[in-house]
Amino acid sequence: MNPTCTLVLSVLMCVGYSTSRKIPSYVSLCHREDPKLEQCFINAVEQIRPYFREGVPDLFIPPMDPLVIPQAGLNSGDNFKASFKNIQIYYADEFKIDHLKVDLNKVHIDLIVSFPRLRIKSTYNIDGRILILTLKGQGPADGNFTNVGAKLTVDGERYFKKGKEFIAITDKKLDLSLGKPVFYFDNFFRDNPELNEQTNKIINENIVDILDELRPVVDQTVTEFVLGIVTRLFNRYSMDELFPN
Repeated sequence: MNPTCTLVLSVLMCVGYSTSRKIPSYVSLCHREDPKLEQCFINAVEQIRPYFREGVPDLFIPPMDPLVIPQAGLNSGDNFKASFKNIQIYYADEFKIDHLKVDLNKVHIDLIVSFPRLRIKSTYNIDGRILILTLKGQGPADGNFTNVGAKLTVDGERYFKKGKEFIAITDKKLDLSLGKPVFYFDNFFRDNPELNEQTNKIINENIVDILDELRPVVDQTVTEFVLGIVTRLFNRYSMDELFPN
């Protein structure tokens, strides 16, 4: 699972659920006509940040260090298939909001965040060929990322349901910057530790090209995950509940 999932799970939920029906006393409300609306959202996130590590059940924010995702898959046709289970993402609560622009009249959001570091542990199952590598194995995986960045653009439109105004997502775009992470996959060759080490070395030497090869699949997987969260948020809460006058 790409670390950008954590971005939306944290930032968008903080912004959206800050006006939910059960508001913790430490959350500030942001009003739609506030001339400093973006700064209000950022301040609200910073108020909640100390609670990220353990999670905020009233805001539907899960524990974020580690953030646990049951499973995710990356399938690139018939040539390469990979699945990851028990994904644990560490340091997700250290994200920084680099840019936020919200236009409620046009229903447009621009968000840029960065993660100084992320560590992702999981159990992998890989079978297939990518670039010059033929990989087949299963076991523990450990990845370390630095300076991860993501830009999210969301467009929507307003509609009425049962006399209340809601938002529907009409378009979305997610741009990822993964830097050059370092991975270690155990058990590619159980009976040959030296070959396992050599394979990991080759993977990391070619990791930028490997990620570029998988980028369409990664982008689609993350975008669908993100869209599902945002859609559920906007389906449940009206404009007045999310952004009161």
